[in-house]
Amino acid sequence: MTPPLARLLVMAGRRLGDQLSERLEAKGWRDVPPPAGYVLLAARGGPTTGGEIAQALGMTKQSASKALDQLERRGFIQRTSIPQDGRVRNVELTPRGRELLAVLEEIDLELEREWAAVIGAEAVESMRAALSRMLPEAPR
Repeated sequence: MTPPLARLLVMAGRRLGDQLSERLEAKGWRDVPPPAGYVLLAARGGPTTGGEIAQALGMTKQSASKALDQLERRGFIQRTSIPQDGRVRNVELTPRGRELLAVLEEIDLELEREWAAVIGAEAVESMRAALSRMLPEAPR
């Protein structure tokens, strides 16, 4: 029987996430919460706001705020008040956050190369294109 696509996608995502975490730890990054990479990517062009990050990642403002709190405590981002509205704060990467983002991107490329070695570079690019069409809200 052919496994459902949803199950395969979840398994693949979990495997990639686990491998990413293992490689981060091997490089000495032990204090990185799971959503860090996604949030850092969303904040890369900063300054941005928690609400904009939540929208870009398809998460609630509360979830984004919790993730940002963790990242701020660990020194990956900084938040500053916006003079026009004290309730809204800009989010920007710190030098430590930029360093982590570079390491995350390096590991992502390693993992993609490993997948390409098994299924071929064309298949990896085809999968990326298909998933991007199916998930137009996904960050680019």
